[in-house]
Formats: sequence, structure tokens, C-alpha cells
Amino acid sequence: MKTSITSRLARGATSLGLCGLLFACASYRPKPLPTEVQWSDRAQLRVDARDIALPALAAQRIDLDAPWTMQAVAALAVLNSPALRDARDEVGVARAQAFAAGLLPDPQFSASRQIPQGNSGSPTTTAYKLGLSLSVSSLITRGAAVAAGRAHVRQVNLQILWQEWQTAAAAEADYVAAVGLRERGALLRAQLDAVFKRLRRDRSEQKAGIEPRTTADADLVELQALQQQLAADARQRQARLAELDALLGLRPGTPLLLAGLPRLDPAALRAAAAALHHLGTIRPDLLALQAGYQSQEQKLREAVLSQFPSVGISISRARDTSDVNTVGFGVTFRLPILNGSRGAIAVQTATRQALYDGYALRLRQSRAEVEQLLADIRLLRQQHATLRAALPALRAAAQATEAALRQGDVTLPQAQAQRRALLGQRLALQANAQQIVQQTVALQLLTGRGVFAPAGAQ
Repeated sequence: MKTSITSRLARGATSLGLCGLLFACASYRPKPLPTEVQWSDRAQLRVDARDIALPALAAQRIDLDAPWTMQAVAALAVLNSPALRDARDEVGVARAQAFAAGLLPDPQFSASRQIPQGNSGSPTTTAYKLGLSLSVSSLITRGAAVAAGRAHVRQVNLQILWQEWQTAAAAEADYVAAVGLRERGALLRAQLDAVFKRLRRDRSEQKAGIEPRTTADADLVELQALQQQLAADARQRQARLAELDALLGLRPGTPLLLAGLPRLDPAALRAAAAALHHLGTIRPDLLALQAGYQSQEQKLREAVLSQFPSVGISISRARDTSDVNTVGFGVTFRLPILNGSRGAIAVQTATRQALYDGYALRLRQSRAEVEQLLADIRLLRQQHATLRAALPALRAAAQATEAALRQGDVTLPQAQAQRRALLGQRLALQANAQQIVQQTVALQLLTGRGVFAPAGAQ
């Protein structure tokens, strides 16, 4: 009778444990990889910028049917970048790791049964033994492990935020390059039209015997040089637009209607300069390094706590073949005599020192980069004023030279040199304006400050 009851209890406990295990287990569902490339079109782009963790972009109101400003393009890139969508999946991995760090170890259940064999001089019965054990060592290090996991989640979130900043800056850089090449192309096409008109006029006068053939030939050489420059710029602009399409997840070759270059806001530039002393509380990459250092501090603390003796507790219920029933418990200790987690502590200590030095180096480099950008922008603005001041005199000289050429007072090479000087000055002024915007885009990335006038004022 006792044997039957005990057997039923053992079978019941085993069945109950298996059922609990099945209910606690997660189920598997296959997820096949895509077989075709999935592109977005303009109408499918996300345009609600309110969730962007960048105030300068979160305030943007995006109209896909209107010309896109630089800030609108940056906001669209942050919202729709396939690379960012992939990076945000890492947050789920970090959260899962933090969740796993807080879980306690499962208890272990054991059961055995022994059936007597052969003849015995005394009455015998079937023996059994039931045991339940639990390691409580993880309770000592659980707090440090959970804190390290949470700091790691914060680090991953900040790394993704920094990647969003970089994506916005990359979109702005492509925008500036594409618009700058468009403006440069407008200057070259205007010059091309002027040369083409001169070529037709000189050929007409050549047929009438008024001008020599060398004049028309010189116009043709200048015309071909301008056409080659326009063709090279067109390829560069197409490459920049293709990079923008990739950032937005659009099919390559999708036409984009872009507005002009933004105006520099001097007040915002001063605010960016004032942020120089607070980079450690602004930049996501520096904040991510701080979070990684905090996570490492907790890992070192966990290693220190692991040097204490680990403890395991077990309880048992048993009956031997002579029908003697027992209840017992046991305690196991790991004695930290030979290992004592000294190796793990040494590794975590060295890792902490490496993170400390790496953060100090990054902070120093970040400040140097911002100071260099501020100095470069100051020089570019001075150069811009010089180029603009010299432009009217060059324009007047070119007009006077053209009139003198018609009168025969200057030679054709002199007139061509004056034309090239005027075109070079215009191109230099356009390139200077583009460089100022490019450097302020970099400054905005490194300081997190808006350095451009609002889109409505552009």
C-alpha cells in the first residue's frame, strides 16, 4: 500500500513538473528571409518628426509635395533610414540581455527509484529518493548584474541616438553637395549660353570677313571645356542624390526636389561655440561611453562579489529498501582558495581602465574637433566677405574688356583671361558658401546645436 501511494506521488510530481516546464517554454516560429528587395516610394515615407530625439528636426513640418529643405531631408533620413531600422533592433537584444541578467537560476529536481532483487532474510520494499536543490550564489551578484544590464541598455540607446545624429549629418552633407553642384551648374550653364551666343556671332562675322577664324575657334574651345565641367558635375550630383535615396530607403534614381542652401544663424553659431565646455553632457557618443563605463563598474563589482563562497541548498525525501523513511537537507560551499575570481577581477579592472582612458581621449578629441571647426568657419566667413567685395570690380572689368575687344583695343587672349577670372570668382564664391554650410553641418553634429535659420526663413 505504501509503495503504491509513493509511486503515485512520484509520478504525479514528475507529471506536474513536466507540465509546468511545457507551459513555461517559448514556442518556435520560423521567419523566412525576404526573397526580393523591398523599396519605398515617396508617398510611403514617414513624415511625423515629433518622435525624433533631435529638437531641431522634431520641429520640422514636412510637405512631400514642396521642395525639401535641408532639415526636412535630415528628418526624413532619421525616420526612414533602413540602416537605423536595423540598428534599433539592437535595443531589443540589449533589453533581453538585461532581462536575462535579472533571472534567478531554476531549482533542480531529482528522483530515483530502487527495486529490490533476489531473496532477503527480512521484508523489503521499493526504495526511492526525491531531491530539490537551489543555488543561491546568484543572489549575491544579482544586483550588480542587473545594474550592468540596465547601463548596457542605456549605452545601446545612446549609441543608436548618435547613429541618428550621424545619419542626419550624412543626409545634410549629401543635400549640401547636391544643391551646391546644382548652383555651380547654373553658373556654368549661364557661361555656356554666353559663349554659345558669341560663337554664333563670331561665325557669322567670320563668313562676312569681319572676324578671323581664330576667334570662333577660341569660342569653341571654351565651349567644350564648359561642357566637360558640366558633365563631370552631373555625375557627381547623381552620385549624391543616389546616396540620399539610399538613406531614405527609396529606389535608386527616385527624383528629389530640393530647396536651396540654408542661411547661417550667427546666434546659433555662438550657441554652438558655448557648448564647447559641455560636450560630455550633450554628445550621445560621449554619453554612451559614460554608460558603458558605468556598466563596466558593475561588472567589476559583480566579479568582486563572486569571490565570496558560493552556496547551494538542497532538501531530500527518501526511503530505503528496509522501509526506513528519511527527510534531509544539505548545504554546499565553493571554497575560494585556488581561484577566488582573482582572474575575473583582474580582467574587469583592466577593462575599466581601458574604458576610462578611451573616454578621456574621445573627450579631448571632441573638443579639439569643435575648436578646429569654429576656427575654420571664421576663416571661411572672412574669405566670403573678401570674395564678394571683389566681385563687382571683376564684373565691371569683364564688361569693359568685352567692349574694348569689339573695338580692337585688347587682344582675344586678354578678353578670355578676363572672362575666366570673372567665372572663377563666381565659382569660388559659390564653393565658399557651400563649404561654410558643410562645416556648420559638421559643427551641428559635434555640438548638437542648430546653426541654421528656421526653414521658413530660408
